[in-house]
Amino acid sequence: MRVFWTLALVVGATGAAYADVQKGIEAWKTEDYRTALEHFRPDAEGGDVLAQYYLGEAYNRGRGVVQDFTEALKWYRRAAAQNNVEAQDTLCNMLFFGQNTQQDYLEAAKHCGNAGNNGRVYAAFLAGYMYELGKGPTADAPKAAEFYKRAAEGGNADAQESLGRMLFFSQGVPQDYAGAAKWLKAPAEQGRAFPQYLMGYLYDYGHGVPQDYAEAAKWYQKAAEQGDARAMSGLGYLYSQGRGVTKDDAAALKWYLKAAEKEEASVNSLLGWAYYQGAGTEANPGEAAKWFKKSAEQGDPNSQYMLGFLLEDGKGLTQDLAEAAKWYQKAAEHGIVGAQESLARLYFSGQGVAQDYAQAAKWYQKPAEGGSMGAQYLLGWMYDNGKGVTANGAEAQKWYMLAAERGDQRSQYHLGWLLFEGKGVPQDLIKAHMWSNIATAQLNGEERGNVEKQRDYIASKMKPDEVIKAQELARNWKPKN
Repeated sequence: MRVFWTLALVVGATGAAYADVQKGIEAWKTEDYRTALEHFRPDAEGGDVLAQYYLGEAYNRGRGVVQDFTEALKWYRRAAAQNNVEAQDTLCNMLFFGQNTQQDYLEAAKHCGNAGNNGRVYAAFLAGYMYELGKGPTADAPKAAEFYKRAAEGGNADAQESLGRMLFFSQGVPQDYAGAAKWLKAPAEQGRAFPQYLMGYLYDYGHGVPQDYAEAAKWYQKAAEQGDARAMSGLGYLYSQGRGVTKDDAAALKWYLKAAEKEEASVNSLLGWAYYQGAGTEANPGEAAKWFKKSAEQGDPNSQYMLGFLLEDGKGLTQDLAEAAKWYQKAAEHGIVGAQESLARLYFSGQGVAQDYAQAAKWYQKPAEGGSMGAQYLLGWMYDNGKGVTANGAEAQKWYMLAAERGDQRSQYHLGWLLFEGKGVPQDLIKAHMWSNIATAQLNGEERGNVEKQRDYIASKMKPDEVIKAQELARNWKPKN
């Protein structure tokens, strides 16, 4: 019997409280705030969540009571603790923006997160923002992405852009270009420049979407017209290549220069090439060197190489071999084969740097391995003569042979003499004569005279049938590709 009466009292009390709150809401709607508060206050103090929220509203707005933000926060917090989404949302905004209270990102994150979990789109975005940047709570990119996704699904463009960006750049989440394209499309269509640039990039490179240069140009154009320098650079490059747009070097140059005005580093080397090649403008080596230098100083190895080349070439600007060597060195250390060969050449000849055959041999190695006949010949010569390396006939033969087989006359000439002497390799008079004969047929002037004398001298040490065999080999020889 006691249990029954206790339950009846609880139900009765709850029903009475509900009735009081409803009366309070009705009075609130008619702007009879004092009457509303008479109904809200006792129920709020008794724990009714709705009454607590309305009491917070009354103090926050000064309706029926003297405005008091401290009291407002107290009642909002009580209602929020009982999962009232209106109170959570209100506290989220007040504490995030410092509205009528001290800004507090840590508490704001809690209330924004709760409101976001309860369906409040903007609160979810703010929670994502705080977790991404570590404002208040410790930075937590995966949690930020979760909140951004909730807000993005609710149509918040800021969240869609932020989530797309995180997926694009793999900022705390696995890279997902298809997911990035999905979320970036809406804000791009709404006119946001950065998403437009990223959409252009995705279509340009076929990341997450089918490669489509025309679509890339469309998005780059939209972003570029809004002043996005990266989009200007991308659009300029499409014009320079005729991808998705009619090839137009002048248009490419225009966009490159606009991007350069905004200090977009990616266009510096592109401007260097445009002025070097005379694409969209007259060829201007001095202007090319200016832009290559900007790019070189930012660490671009290819620009370092081109700057070295222009300084060595000295056409259109003052020749400076020492400065050329400096930039070749930087590019060579980054693996640019052309720079390695150019640096080796300067060390070999002692131009711009002290002559150093050991350094020449070191830097000729990679170009020679990559197929440069000039580097192969000179490496062969250094091993043949012990310049910068220990003399080694087998190594000399190896490098001479690689170039000779592809038609390098100097290598054929020296290979012939090496095989005749048998210096560090087995003597082979037939092959010595063959290579000397092939070289003679391809040279002119004094060089031809020298190798002709070598051929005939070797022949004088051979039997007639050996000479015939050597001539047959030479006649049937064809250069390798």
